Amino acid sequence: MPFTVKDFLKDQFMSLNITPQDLTGKTIVVTGSNVGIGYGTVCHLAGMHPARIILACRNTSKAEEAIRKIKATASINSEGVIFEAQELNLASFASCRAFAKKYQESGLPIHILINNAGITSTTFSLTEDNHESIFATNHLGTVLLTLLLLPIVRKTAAQDASTYPRIIVVASEMHHWGPLTSKDSDSFVRALDDPTNVESFKQRYPDSKLMNVLFTRSLATHLKASSHPQDKKITVSVINPGLVASEFGTKSEVSIWSRLGFTVMMSIMRGFLARNIMDGAKTTVFAAIEPECGIENGAENGLYYSSCRVAPVNPIVEGEEGKALGERLWKETIETIQTTPTEFDI
Repeated sequence: MPFTVKDFLKDQFMSLNITPQDLTGKTIVVTGSNVGIGYGTVCHLAGMHPARIILACRNTSKAEEAIRKIKATASINSEGVIFEAQELNLASFASCRAFAKKYQESGLPIHILINNAGITSTTFSLTEDNHESIFATNHLGTVLLTLLLLPIVRKTAAQDASTYPRIIVVASEMHHWGPLTSKDSDSFVRALDDPTNVESFKQRYPDSKLMNVLFTRSLATHLKASSHPQDKKITVSVINPGLVASEFGTKSEVSIWSRLGFTVMMSIMRGFLARNIMDGAKTTVFAAIEPECGIENGAENGLYYSSCRVAPVNPIVEGEEGKALGERLWKETIETIQTTPTEFDI
């Protein structure tokens, strides 16, 4: 069934409930966590007393400021939690690799990896790797980072019989409106990186969120088929935070008319419908900590959550055609980010 405005409104006003869990001893990585939903996610998790939370952000100064703010907020009760700010720019393959290398060398585990970082824009631009920036950040960078960190997550899963790591990808309800017109071309990447493909670019953000869903489904399939027994202990989920009153999307370098139209529209929507960042972070946290979301408790892997419940996805993802589309995107993505089987071994 198509996702309608009625579905969006119903979803937006659902009550959101999470049950705090004891995260003692856990190490958590949250990308894009100095502001917005990512910041709200860290606030929630910090109050559950994990051993360490790593804020992986483009601007470490802003991440450090976020850490100071969290520590100063008495209601969070983050005493004893070790916070770290580490540099990560998902738009750069080199930055993703540098982050993963540094993390590997640290010897730290990863019990929960939350791929929260993302961008939007109304202007076409290329990254240093010559890929369109929304596509590169929201999809390519997210996949590269996840796969580079997968051996660490796998090693964490092997620590003891009771350790079941989780990987969360933050998508959006907008994935329902992603037509993924590039699927009709010979190459996803060439179509998405083509500056003359104006009509496609208008749908780039929804398409990137649809790719998040396809990637999560494919990753779940590959983990299930993996020769590593630890991979069958890793839960992967993709979530929709809903419309959230954050800074996301308001600082795009766009023309004055596009900027004004975009900002006014979002201001109206946020004023009447948007969740605050703490509520906006709840579905992420739900997927990261709730026992019912873990494959160790019988949950299906690769599920999509919205408003703290399992929700339907864009029909393009479903069935054999959806699996084939996801696998095609997986293969082309692996070729594009230039990973090798030995790096993530799945």
